[in-house]
Amino acid sequence: MENLSTLVFPNISADTLLQENSLLRALIESMRDPAIFVTDPDQGYRFILVNEAVCRHFGVSRETVLTWTPADIDPHYDPHKLLQLENYLAIHKTHTFESEHVLPGGRHVPVEIIVNYFEHNGKSLIVGYFRDISERRQEERRRRAEHVLQQRFKIEQQHKQVFDNLTDDFYLLDITPERRLLIVDVNKVSAQRLGLPAEQIIGRYLDTFLPPEKVASCYSQKLICTDTGQPYHYEENVLLNGTLCTFDTTIIPIFNDQGEVYRIAGISRDITEKKRQEMEKLLREQEFRALVEHSRDVVIRYDTECRRTYANPAYLKIAHASQMEDVLNKTPLDDSVIKHNDQALYDKIKNVVDSGTAQELDIIWTDDGIEYCYEAHLIPEFDNQQHVCSVLCIGRDYSQRRHAELALQKREQEFRTLVENSPDTICRHELNGRRIYINPKIIKMSGGLSRVIINSSPLEYPGGEEGLMYHNKIKEVICSGENLEFELNWMSIKGPACSLINLVPERGPDGRINSVLAIGRDITLLKRFRQDLEYSRSQLRELVAHRERTREGERKHIAREVHDELGQQLTALSMEIQSMSVRYGKSDEAFTQQLGRIRKQLQHTISFTRNLVSRLRPGALDMGFIAALEWLVEDFKQRNRSCECRLTLNCADVSLPEDIATAVFRIVQESLTNIIRHANASQVHILLHELDSHLLLGIRDNGCGFDSKRQHSESFGLMGIKERAIMIRGELYLFSAPNKGTYIELHIPLGNTRRGIDEDSLVDCR
Repeated sequence: MENLSTLVFPNISADTLLQENSLLRALIESMRDPAIFVTDPDQGYRFILVNEAVCRHFGVSRETVLTWTPADIDPHYDPHKLLQLENYLAIHKTHTFESEHVLPGGRHVPVEIIVNYFEHNGKSLIVGYFRDISERRQEERRRRAEHVLQQRFKIEQQHKQVFDNLTDDFYLLDITPERRLLIVDVNKVSAQRLGLPAEQIIGRYLDTFLPPEKVASCYSQKLICTDTGQPYHYEENVLLNGTLCTFDTTIIPIFNDQGEVYRIAGISRDITEKKRQEMEKLLREQEFRALVEHSRDVVIRYDTECRRTYANPAYLKIAHASQMEDVLNKTPLDDSVIKHNDQALYDKIKNVVDSGTAQELDIIWTDDGIEYCYEAHLIPEFDNQQHVCSVLCIGRDYSQRRHAELALQKREQEFRTLVENSPDTICRHELNGRRIYINPKIIKMSGGLSRVIINSSPLEYPGGEEGLMYHNKIKEVICSGENLEFELNWMSIKGPACSLINLVPERGPDGRINSVLAIGRDITLLKRFRQDLEYSRSQLRELVAHRERTREGERKHIAREVHDELGQQLTALSMEIQSMSVRYGKSDEAFTQQLGRIRKQLQHTISFTRNLVSRLRPGALDMGFIAALEWLVEDFKQRNRSCECRLTLNCADVSLPEDIATAVFRIVQESLTNIIRHANASQVHILLHELDSHLLLGIRDNGCGFDSKRQHSESFGLMGIKERAIMIRGELYLFSAPNKGTYIELHIPLGNTRRGIDEDSLVDCR
């Protein structure tokens, strides 16, 4: 204590120092816990002050402790680490940590230490205290062990709940030192099967439930896993209530902390029904054999090596075999029953084995001048692991059908006669595109060019881009196997012609495409009429665009005239009324009331005039396109307060030419008007997004929607929207369905933002 006084209070008088020193000593030494200490970094971190609790902790005198440093009692700290701790305390001032002390007797004691950095008059000290936390550590270990036991009990309860709901028998058996099996748990299924409550089963030996002659075999099977340490699986037959049942049993070893098997878990599944089904399958197999023995179809079973394992009498008759052994264990390559088809059949069988999918094969051969035609169906058969174990081949004689097909070919010739007189052009192409047939219609339309057309490909005639397109269309039909229709421009004797060509794939008996039939219909006049119609539409749209521009100009002019002239007159009237009110209003109350009614009517007229000007030409358009959209949104909210309307802008301020900005403004205005009139929506969202090549304007509502695929002859609003989109060379998309709302999306090319509408280039953008 004297050491601390001289360090901390060097300038205090001796009496005061002794008094305070005595008080401090009494205060510190009277504390039984915690143990308080002070170390001096300048003296190698030696303890310069400790209380009685420190001495009692180490079991030595204070003089002995004052010769120590923390490194003498804490194996985790050396002078280097003490220096690191001092540097840490110089910054953070305090530190709490756990460590351990080595007592003079060698015993290690865990402690919790709190140290503080103290500095006075340029002198640095480390003041701290520690507590023995051995009892706390023991309590923590006890709680952890208790928590582990609780978790283990919880898991066992969960497992028990699972096992109680299993449809299989489950039981736990303890292995006694005498290698007897003691039942420690069973699930509900096991208890029901034994006909006793679980409480009367648990605690009894397994052999008490077994016939004496079954005890030895049952124990030997169940104890196999104790020797191997691995689960053991087997099937066993058990007589229950006079019925022989078959169980599929798995025995699982359970190990203790020493790695010894002290308990086994058994799961038994009743597979009596499964065994019965296997027997039924065997009976069905026998019935199958009895059926195919008398079938007129050829039935052969091959193994995975393509060897015959069964053949019915129908095949023996074709193979001229007297008994089944003459054809068994042979592949189709080992005999020549089906002549040159043996390799194809062999390959098909291998394909079925490899792929696991059924295949078909036509087999035709001649024997003694008789033609045999069989349609072979190769069907894979699977084992329990879903692996192909054999292939069943069923061959059906279709010789009569083949004769019918030959007759059909004859009728094909008759059909050719019909084609010769068709008003449409008909030609047949080989797979390489070469024409192998043209009907008289082509010859008549092409004149002398018919000699060039026959035996030529589209690349040769008509050649050029049209010929290349024609040739590619033929390839596309061959690849897809589907019909294809396109227009072809070519030269007839009367001049340029246009035909609508329909390409039809033609298949052979094997189902493969062997040619392509081209049927063409002359649509030259039809296409000419269509071009005239498109030109007429283009002119009509130009007229509509001109009308819209004229109308917008008139609206703008009328709005300006109404705003300037009528607005000034109304304002003048308002001022006159105000002057009359000031001059004569106090003299006559009736006159004042009359002026009030006139003023109110005038205000209604001014408000109506402002609305009329806004409808004809909103002033927001003069402030910019985005400002105009914002004005529309606010106007919509005022007109329909029950509907939420949002505007999302994902672009900077966009500068559009006046005619384009006005057209887009009218599209949005008409869309919002339609929503108010028809949609009955509660939410409307308007999006303006700038992309690389165009501006995207989207308008979405959650209203009642409509069928957008139907034609709405009276929907002039939608018609006007579409026409305005075409006028600005934009692309308009409309998506709607009943009860699904409506979404309108307009793509405005960015080129349109730099120039106005060019009447000469105005076309149908759709």
